[in-house]
Amino acid sequence: MSFSDDFLTILTSYSGGYRKMRALMRGMPSHKRRVLPSLDAKVSENVFRVTLSRLKQKGLVENQNRIWKITQRGRDYLSRKQPRLPVHASPVLEKRHKNMIIAFDIPEREKKKRNWLRGELINLGFEMLQKSFWLGPSPLPKEFIHTLRDFKILPYIKFFKAQETEIV
Repeated sequence: MSFSDDFLTILTSYSGGYRKMRALMRGMPSHKRRVLPSLDAKVSENVFRVTLSRLKQKGLVENQNRIWKITQRGRDYLSRKQPRLPVHASPVLEKRHKNMIIAFDIPEREKKKRNWLRGELINLGFEMLQKSFWLGPSPLPKEFIHTLRDFKILPYIKFFKAQETEIV
């Protein structure tokens, strides 16, 4: 996903003035940076302006009274460009014991699905131990397992039962 695509994604949720967009992009919380990886590094003012200008020339964004908004053409472009991936939330909101370890080694050609999986694990209450090694609650929602199977990434994932014990 390019910076332009990330920019359009942000505008689908946030409309506002130039300063508001710049502030949002500079101070974006780390959990959103995982979803929008091209915003991980700070964006220079020049890159920001050039990108905005190009998006406006293509008719993907518009400026009405100093408020930038994504146009219908921009929404159509974005929906064609990025198919929506399902989101699974943790079925139980109360604090659950973290008794499952998930380890995965998803090939680079499936990078988008790997990044999606990391976001889903966060939504399900998992915490990252290493990039491909996560600890969290079980059981997992059946819909989540079905999605892994549908995406054909289930063979790359291992599930382990974890139990905390005293060593001494």
